[in-house]
Amino acid sequence: MESLHTPRGISRRRLLAGLGLGTAGAFLAAACGGTAAPAMEEQAEEAEAPKAEEEMKQAEEAVPVQFLHWWIHRIDPGGLVPWALEEFTNRTGIPVEDVGRDPIEPVRQHFRTTIAAGTPVDVAFNSIIWARDHWDLGILMDYGPYLPQYPHIGDDQYFEASGQFRKAEGATFGIPVMGPESTSIVINGQLLIDAGFDENGGDINNWSDLVAAARAMTKKEGNQISVSGFLLHAGVAGLSRWAGWVLTTGTGAYDAEQFQAQYNTEEARDTLQFLFDLWNKEEISAKNEEGGSVPDHYKLLQANQAGMHHDISSTPTLRYFEVPRDFKYWQIGFPAHDGANGQFATSTWMNPVVTPLGAGNPDGAVEFINWFCGLEVALHKIEVNKAVSPRLDLFAHEAWTAGVADLPVLQTREDLARLPGVYPYRRFLKQNAEIRPMLDDAVLGKADIATTLAQAHERANQILQEDPE
Repeated sequence: MESLHTPRGISRRRLLAGLGLGTAGAFLAAACGGTAAPAMEEQAEEAEAPKAEEEMKQAEEAVPVQFLHWWIHRIDPGGLVPWALEEFTNRTGIPVEDVGRDPIEPVRQHFRTTIAAGTPVDVAFNSIIWARDHWDLGILMDYGPYLPQYPHIGDDQYFEASGQFRKAEGATFGIPVMGPESTSIVINGQLLIDAGFDENGGDINNWSDLVAAARAMTKKEGNQISVSGFLLHAGVAGLSRWAGWVLTTGTGAYDAEQFQAQYNTEEARDTLQFLFDLWNKEEISAKNEEGGSVPDHYKLLQANQAGMHHDISSTPTLRYFEVPRDFKYWQIGFPAHDGANGQFATSTWMNPVVTPLGAGNPDGAVEFINWFCGLEVALHKIEVNKAVSPRLDLFAHEAWTAGVADLPVLQTREDLARLPGVYPYRRFLKQNAEIRPMLDDAVLGKADIATTLAQAHERANQILQEDPE
């Protein structure tokens, strides 16, 4: 069996072409260096025939691995999953049943349904907004006993921020495969230069700096804002951004393990007041006719009608892939609170794969995970889908560093993932349904800030103590 640990490699040219950064055209030829002569091809086919028959026989006898995921063709146009499954089977003889589902909720429903029916899949993609809840429900396997045998998916292979999305109570319930993704502020370099600031946001170190830069980039035509210094969402822009902004004070919106919400604090009140002031007092953001947020913030920044906007760290390949190469933009974390304990912060998440308790083929599941979450698949993912994986060795690989050299903004993907802050992952679905609207109302001036935070603190802690749904 060919080793699954040593990647076959991906060249600088292939990565740059895969990211759309290098010379257009075909990828490199196969390692053998060209097309074989017809006679050699016939000899190779004859030699391979018995081997292929033996591999087919082994595959028929092997217990298949069922893989539930949401990388259907609409999400995976580059064909990463079909390629990875075929490669894994070719190398190990273990067949994989592709259980693709349209994201995102159908994956969760199918996962729960098969467990309830006593027929769980072997490997399942889980969003971080469910994975920890599934562990708390007692339905996930602990990979810990397998990790000594599979060091390439061990703790030291991943970003520190991945820990809470894969480990709990001394157990390893998930293996990171998607991300890192972090909340960010995208900035228009040319508008910053025109306003007298560093084009990559080097002058924006705290809340006051952020407001000053936003004011300097804002332009009006009469009473209408024609260029938004900071194009904002109507509200806290999601619990993940709320958590990131609170953490810039030096104290988080939750305790370290997210067992307790910390909303009724001076730091949280400062944060919500800051977000209120940005929306209601600063006049730095265009709004729609009803006074709400305008759509397509990234398009307005690309049209030089915005200086900054909230986004996520995959922005360079997610929304800014087609911009001209000389378009100046960058992304930063949330700047520090002006106080002594202020720090740059974000909210980072990395989605894992998991194995339910009672899976029919746990050994095959871990063998497959070792492959699917490994470096070679991570490199192929960049090539075909312009997406990264949360492996430290990927970001140290020469193919990635070559991509960064060609498009330096890619470095921000790693830089943001190393900032403090993780996504609000425990009981997220219920918190998002109940707590986020309360915070939004306070930002919009529909509710008192102190009262809202006291109520949100009480309800959030009730939710965090409830059993997962």
